[in-house]
Amino acid sequence: MHSLDPMPRYTEDGEYIFTIEELNQAAASALSSQFKLIFVSGEVSNLSRPASGHLYFSLKDAHAQIRCAWFRGHQSPFAFQLENGVSIIVLAEVTIYQDRGDYQLVIKKIFLSGAGLIQQQLDALKRKLQAEGLFDPQHKKPLPSFPQTVGVISSKTGAALQDVLAVFKRRAPFIHIIVYPCLVQGETAAQTMIQALSQAEQQGICDALILTRGGGSNEDLWAFNDVNLAYAIFNAKIPIVSAVGHEIDLCISDYVADQRASTPTAAAELLSPDQFLLQETCAQSLQRLHQSIKRLLEHKMQSLDQTSRLLKHPTQKLQEQKQNLIVMQQRLHHHLRLLITEQKARYTQLQHAFNTTGLQTQWTAAQHTLRFLNQQLQSQIQARIKSERQQWLGLVEKLETLNPLSILKRGYSIVYSAEDQVISDTIQVKLGEMLSIQLHSGRLECIVKTITPTAKS
Repeated sequence: MHSLDPMPRYTEDGEYIFTIEELNQAAASALSSQFKLIFVSGEVSNLSRPASGHLYFSLKDAHAQIRCAWFRGHQSPFAFQLENGVSIIVLAEVTIYQDRGDYQLVIKKIFLSGAGLIQQQLDALKRKLQAEGLFDPQHKKPLPSFPQTVGVISSKTGAALQDVLAVFKRRAPFIHIIVYPCLVQGETAAQTMIQALSQAEQQGICDALILTRGGGSNEDLWAFNDVNLAYAIFNAKIPIVSAVGHEIDLCISDYVADQRASTPTAAAELLSPDQFLLQETCAQSLQRLHQSIKRLLEHKMQSLDQTSRLLKHPTQKLQEQKQNLIVMQQRLHHHLRLLITEQKARYTQLQHAFNTTGLQTQWTAAQHTLRFLNQQLQSQIQARIKSERQQWLGLVEKLETLNPLSILKRGYSIVYSAEDQVISDTIQVKLGEMLSIQLHSGRLECIVKTITPTAKS
């Protein structure tokens, strides 16, 4: 068996002859050196999801297509569903699959293109600001219930401003409105809104602000997604209501603002209490206040009547003290009678014992005992009488002190009004009023000619 001659490596002219493997390796090396990492846009087609977890598909445009491979190790979560027909931008390496010589892209990252890319960028910004706490409810400032001045940041020629002004005029014309004009669309719109917000903050006269514009496309509303505007709203000291577009439109400013309104009209209604409803509420509150005052006065009058019934006239008080004195005297006399009766009984017992025994010595002892007891009785009677008399004299002296007639003896008098009420202050009488003056002896009827109030210290 003859061995085959090795395949020649060069031609007769000296040109190198490549194997298929060498050619594919050289092509792969040339492509990777020429195209490092590149961005390529196109539409997904022929998407395949094998069990390995790798993704294979074609990326095409109107004139050509290229095979793509997105290996599982390079995949990361993304905010859209990859499927046929989706327009994307890929970051990839240009390579050749050497076993078959297929030219392909090995993908590192995938992005949505066009409107999808814009939405992806917006979603990324939302996640960033949310992570920083700009959407956190604990940072939201409460809106004033009854603002006196409200600022409106909007286009001075837009319909949104007119809607806001119309609502305030109808519901709360007493609220002062300050318009801070700005652009609400275009590349410089966000910057002018930030300047208007800064102006309102510097003036410091607004109780709340409304940031608003009418509806439009996503491109028209894009200025309200500006990151610098978001920070300006978050750092503002004045509460801000964001009302951009219609109810279905949501911008970054809506998330950051202290409150979001679905429309400009709704924003104005949030900050403008209905004057007719407010009047009705005030009337109801006034009625409840009158009822409360009336009930309070009735309660106080009842308390006053009860207190007045408990008060006693000095004459009645004096009579009660006299009655107490009489009762104490009766108790003293009764006690003395009991004491005398007890001593007499003791004397009788002693006398009976003497008569029955007939002993002189007992008689003598009994006499001594009787004299001793009699002396003790007399001493106790005198001491008790003295004590009771001193107590009685103290009560009499106290009664004399409390007796208003005793005060009148010293030249004082009591002045009564025509209704028999005691007068203690000049503010209780009027010029020409008839007064009655009680003296110690007799009563005078007088007419007030002059009133001289006592100077207060």
